[in-house]
Amino acid sequence: MHDIWHDLIHVFIHADKGVIYLTKALAQRPGLVVRDYVAGKRKQYFNPFSYLVLTVAISAFLTHYFHLMETGIVSPNRGSEMVSKHINLVFLASVPILAVFTRLLFYRSAYNYAEHLTLHAFLGGFRVIFFILIFTPLVIFFREQYYAGLSVYLSLWIVFASWANIQFFGGRKWLVVLKTILTYMFTQVLLASIIFILLYLSR
Repeated sequence: MHDIWHDLIHVFIHADKGVIYLTKALAQRPGLVVRDYVAGKRKQYFNPFSYLVLTVAISAFLTHYFHLMETGIVSPNRGSEMVSKHINLVFLASVPILAVFTRLLFYRSAYNYAEHLTLHAFLGGFRVIFFILIFTPLVIFFREQYYAGLSVYLSLWIVFASWANIQFFGGRKWLVVLKTILTYMFTQVLLASIIFILLYLSR
């Protein structure tokens, strides 16, 4: 048990490659961290896919515990219920979908699909941190303004994701921002379509 506890603590606080170190690095220079990682400088960073799974697990717990997907409406629709019940799967599913759209929209970049997937694993993990630090307190303390809080969270995330993409892809900033917005719009539409189909088939 001592060894297991030591390893768990080591994963989180190791100065060179722990979760806290990675989270801090992503907060300061997200796109550059991903560029380093895909360029082969990986020893100093926690694995992006392990990071994604870990943070999604934490967010799923908080979502269930604080009922974060409940808008306060007495009779929520079936779509909202499904998202609330399977928020972890929604977060995880969005990563490969986002990678498809950035691969298409940033087709002139030198990165292959696996590298786009790595980008969104890092950003997906950090987005969950955003979700925990920004969306969670907004819902807990201002649930009556649920959709306003959701808009604040999504707007701040788009700004952050655009900054990360500017660092990662380079190029004209306004064009990168536009492509980032389109990436998340297309992803939301596709996820909503998948949820609609699943609800229709489960009738």
